[in-house]
Amino acid sequence: MAISITKTKSGLTRKEAQIETIKKLTEENSVIGIADLSGISSKAIQGIRTSLRSGEVNATLKVAKNTLKTIALEKLQAKTSKKAVDQFLSHINGSCALIFSNESPFKLQRFLSKNSVPAPAKAGQISPVEVLIPEGVTNLDPGPIISELGSIGLKTRIEKGKIRITKTAKVLSVGDTVSETHAAVLTRLGIQPFSVNLRISQVIEGDEVIDGSILEVDEDQIISDLQQAYMNAMALAIDSRVNYYSEESIPILLGNAVRQAFGLSIESNYLTKDNLNALLAKTKAQADTLKEKVSDKDSKIEFKDY
Repeated sequence: MAISITKTKSGLTRKEAQIETIKKLTEENSVIGIADLSGISSKAIQGIRTSLRSGEVNATLKVAKNTLKTIALEKLQAKTSKKAVDQFLSHINGSCALIFSNESPFKLQRFLSKNSVPAPAKAGQISPVEVLIPEGVTNLDPGPIISELGSIGLKTRIEKGKIRITKTAKVLSVGDTVSETHAAVLTRLGIQPFSVNLRISQVIEGDEVIDGSILEVDEDQIISDLQQAYMNAMALAIDSRVNYYSEESIPILLGNAVRQAFGLSIESNYLTKDNLNALLAKTKAQADTLKEKVSDKDSKIEFKDY
């Protein structure tokens, strides 16, 4: 019996075409990552592909058999060390995809972390969020499904030939295990209550292989640390025992010097055009104090204002 081998328009078999595509992506991109696909549905993968095409980063996600990935990536040895390539290839196992980009790997992982896609609930899964099913008419016809809805706490009635959920209900709390009934009902209702992110497990850039955990940085914490470090540095720079001059500290140091000079001129009664009013106010205050003290001693003394 003859074996039929499907070929593409280019004359290559599908496997050969996939290998050539990966080789081409390898040549065109400086960053190659291994993305973990464990627990991510094909529909979710398509959503991630869409976000990569329309987002702030330019990247390509390629799913293929691990043997084909390994064969294709041997091309890497032409532009990087064999040791780095071998180390990278050793992580291609299980359910994974390749992601290609010319972006910084940190920027790429940050984008993926912030752009989650909806995911269905699966039986046996631990719910990471509280799941509510809203009231309203469904597209479900009356039948055995009514008892399934009731078994997870949903109140229903028939309305115009369809099942209506009469009251919004919480069907899962954080930490609950998703049952087969939960998963089936949510799927029938078209509800995808969870979300997934693509996580990069390894990246190769030049001769460097980077573990994905290094790419997952807490931006808010880094910004907070930098702000605190800046404030500490400024406090040290403007300390009177240091007086370190820089573009940022000079305006503050000059302001401090002006205030100190002004205070000294008032203290020593050194008259300038800038402190005239302050010195007159000080003199008047001293005169008023003296007047009160003299008046207390001898009420017959008369004072005149000039």
